[in-house]
Amino acid sequence: MTRLKDIAERAGVSISTASRAISGDTSRPVSEDTKQKVRQIALELGYEITESPVKSSKSIPKKNANLLQIACIGPQHLIYNHPYFTRVFDGIHHKMKEMGLPAPIIRTSEEVDDAAKMKALVQEHDIQGVLAVSWYDESLYQVLRKENVHVLGVSINDDKLNVPVVDCDRVYASRAGVRHLIDQGHTRIGFIGGPSFSKTMDSEERFVGYKFAMLDADLRINPSWMINSQWNVNRSYRKMGDMLKNLPRNEWPTAMFCASDMLAIPAMRAALEQECRIPDDLAFMGMDNIEMAQYTTPPLTSVQVPRFEIGMMAAKSIVDYLEGHYPAPPKILLPCSIIVRESSLYSRLVTTG
Repeated sequence: MTRLKDIAERAGVSISTASRAISGDTSRPVSEDTKQKVRQIALELGYEITESPVKSSKSIPKKNANLLQIACIGPQHLIYNHPYFTRVFDGIHHKMKEMGLPAPIIRTSEEVDDAAKMKALVQEHDIQGVLAVSWYDESLYQVLRKENVHVLGVSINDDKLNVPVVDCDRVYASRAGVRHLIDQGHTRIGFIGGPSFSKTMDSEERFVGYKFAMLDADLRINPSWMINSQWNVNRSYRKMGDMLKNLPRNEWPTAMFCASDMLAIPAMRAALEQECRIPDDLAFMGMDNIEMAQYTTPPLTSVQVPRFEIGMMAAKSIVDYLEGHYPAPPKILLPCSIIVRESSLYSRLVTTG
């Protein structure tokens, strides 16, 4: 299946430029040559282009199901070639095309970071729904609500946030991941993660799932084995190395549960540099199962998150709501599964003969 990323790479443009060329977005014009190049490549790769009718807010009423226009807003670093969110955006585009609707308008949160910019986006494109992709800003959400624009969160599940979401059940997924490590015989399990939207790691759902699993097994949570990476890969690498250097080897954890593969991979590198054998001395488990996870040394065990399906469900849910198929927007959490690889396969279970 052709993805928007494939078209952008072949055309030598960014994903957002490819999206604008295909959707006919004129707010930041794409040159005619680039537009034709992108659309030609899309056709060659079998990507069906749904023409978006020219709309005028003066002559065409909003909420016309045939003219639904959705916008996707997320942080810039997540929109451009991110190994997790690229698949989410692919799912959104695929579902919108499948439903015969225009491609979503894509904006970074940095481009619409005040009320005036947000209103301009909504009014210029007659935006009726926004998929907030790992982006939360209550003041700008209020601006959208005043403009009668529905907001659906994508991958921002947090009980403290007042917004419907489509995501995976990360608390359950983390519990299952830690239980896998416990089933391998581990009792000294550390954690690498980052803060939630409320700015603390304690309330972040993957950390909550980790704690639940540890408490269920009556295992100690050692603060020395907790790493708050701030979701930064360099910090994960540095903090993991510091932990192993500062603790005596007999006080190391025997396994690390990482809130994302992007945090697990640099942490594994740091462990290898400390002459740590993986998984014999220290097992690793990630989350998301990005494509790179299968190519690490050793290959990384990870929680499979249905990223493409999350994108498709988000697109369908917001369209169904706007078309009046149900009275209230839903909260949908998709299931996850565990992909076991060599990074966690060393069993510490004691056998007797």
